[in-house]
Amino acid sequence: MRTATALLLSAFLANAIRGGEPLSLARALRLAGSASQAADASRLSLAGAQEETAQVKGLYWPEIQLQGGYRVMEHRSELLSQPMRVGPLAVPPQVFPTEDRQSWRYKASIQYLLWDFGRREGAMSASRAREEAVAHAGQADLKKAQGEVAARYFSLLNMKAQKQVLAQRGKTLESHLAQARALFEQGVVARNDLLRTEVALRAVGDADHALDQAYASAMEGLNIAMGLPAETPQDLPETSEGPPTPPWDEPACRALATHRNETVRSARAKVQALADQAGYRRKDRLPTVAAEASHTYAQNPYMVHEHDTSLFVGLSWKVFDGGIRTARIRQAEAETTRARRDLQEAERQAGQAAAAALRAFRQSLREMETAGANVASAEENLRIVGDQYREGLVRNTEVLEAESVLAESRSALADRRYRAYAQQAALLATLGEDLPAFYETHASREK
Repeated sequence: MRTATALLLSAFLANAIRGGEPLSLARALRLAGSASQAADASRLSLAGAQEETAQVKGLYWPEIQLQGGYRVMEHRSELLSQPMRVGPLAVPPQVFPTEDRQSWRYKASIQYLLWDFGRREGAMSASRAREEAVAHAGQADLKKAQGEVAARYFSLLNMKAQKQVLAQRGKTLESHLAQARALFEQGVVARNDLLRTEVALRAVGDADHALDQAYASAMEGLNIAMGLPAETPQDLPETSEGPPTPPWDEPACRALATHRNETVRSARAKVQALADQAGYRRKDRLPTVAAEASHTYAQNPYMVHEHDTSLFVGLSWKVFDGGIRTARIRQAEAETTRARRDLQEAERQAGQAAAAALRAFRQSLREMETAGANVASAEENLRIVGDQYREGLVRNTEVLEAESVLAESRSALADRRYRAYAQQAALLATLGEDLPAFYETHASREK
């Protein structure tokens, strides 16, 4: 049933994407957050943890048991009396039956733990903390999956930008080929200029075909990462502006990662769960008070009362168990100490990862500015070399080289832009931010 529901949801999402506007990054991230394998695994893990909590809640309710059946014995139960002497008479031993070899019997009982010195409360607290740890761990995996989706999305946008670069390069080479043909017809240049330019155009076509193949494969990977069928057709926007600069400096990023990173929050909840577990294990040395109300019936014609109703209230105290409880307490305390150390390490790792991601993002922004300046320089250089070629001052190879430099600079600019986007998504995921909400807000501001 769940599989069928998931397939129907995937089909609905695929149809919605197919018939709507181009797939935005925010919508891709929301799809990953609802239909991806990481999303399903997170939900199932949380459901399992919630069921463990439900089991602990069951300890607060009385336990009702019903036992019954038909019993067959090999020999009938009998009592043997001792020989007696009554005056001059000697009475030999007598046999008195107590029940039949075959009989019906049942027992209905209600048992309830009246007082356990807070064991159930401690178990409930530990279970809820464990549930919180599982939830945050699932969110950490989900944000990691969304970061992967963002990286795939930006890679596809980069490919589309590279196709635009190839299209611009093709137009430039076609224009240059027309100029070279005109100069060749005038006898100014040799035929080799035409051949070299035609080869360059063919190389552009080969690169464009290879890019189409890579784009198709990358699109299938994006669909799978979002939890959709690999062949789901969809469109992406043609381009995107540079990423907005996050409003945090490095100390702020470290502080946010220390408190809001999902892995850190999961480790913190795990420490609380283990501490609560150690607490209620210490209470295992204390007694418990329980009550039982029962009704029994045993088919026995030799008894006056076949039905019996009883109420029992008593104290149970395990005085000695060979050190099992003490060992469990030490084990819980050791696990708690280790969890605290893991939490400390997780906070350090998250802070360092956030700082490194912020530095990488800023470096990409810096490289974007340099790449933009390089594009302007390469455009001006190609214009000058093209004018000199028409005047016969430079060779065709210099024009092709200047065009190649311009194409590489445009390609580098697109690559730096979308690399910065991907690094920003990694930073936001490390900080525990809601990625879809962040990019939706940014998109609305752009409009």
